[in-house]
Amino acid sequence: MRASAEMRRLRIFIRSRLAVAALCGLALAGLVPASADELVKFDSAAAAGARGVPIQGYLTRPGGSGRFPAVVLLHTCLGLPEDKRSVGEMFASWGYVALFVDDFATRGLEETCSVDFPEGLADAFGALAFLSRLPFVDPKRVAAVGYSQGADTALEIASGRHASAFALPDEARFRAAAAFYPPCDNLGRARLTMPTLILVGAADGVTPAADCERLAKAQPLGRADVTLVVYPGADHAFDLPEFAGGKRVLGMLLKYDRDAAARSHAQTRDFLAAKLAP
Repeated sequence: MRASAEMRRLRIFIRSRLAVAALCGLALAGLVPASADELVKFDSAAAAGARGVPIQGYLTRPGGSGRFPAVVLLHTCLGLPEDKRSVGEMFASWGYVALFVDDFATRGLEETCSVDFPEGLADAFGALAFLSRLPFVDPKRVAAVGYSQGADTALEIASGRHASAFALPDEARFRAAAAFYPPCDNLGRARLTMPTLILVGAADGVTPAADCERLAKAQPLGRADVTLVVYPGADHAFDLPEFAGGKRVLGMLLKYDRDAAARSHAQTRDFLAAKLAP
């Protein structure tokens, strides 16, 4: 019995060492984030001579050295997703510094689903300013990636109507925007002035795909760099595993769709690679 127990302990030890070695190898290859889900604090953006309000976010960066492109992640009206860490790690595995903005914690909010949330725009630009000052971020290669209410903010950023309202470091600018199931009707027929990816489910009863189709068609022919992808049968929040099987929250049907989620991630990865290329 003693020999058997010793052998079991030896096998466990060997497996643990192999696992550590494997992780180290992945980190050296740049496939594991050097840091994940680090809490950081910064101010929202404000006009010249003014100061924004304190907010916070969660920073994940790739392994390796150099100046990386970055993404500012903007959450839904329900706040940060349950899998925020894995979302940040996904972007870091693609080679991006990811900052998931937490609009709610410092404001004592739990949700903003029944109201407009204009503060999200200042928070997004505050995150841009914060990232631009980090020595491992290339401030000229930053994208906004938003989800639902955060996607509304991402589209507002893409419209180019608001950047001049904030005092930002000289090189800091958003270069592209990706919007997961955004309320496209809020934009009306606004022109989008930067490369924009819009991802929405055909069965979405919260932010209808038809509104996004109208917005995409309203862009000037031959000049707009707007890509709309509609996933057949997919509902709102199709990329959030916490809504597996479908759930009604505040009257909204939210439902995870594994296929749509995988496709949206691949299309976002390809979009960012093309639009944030050096």
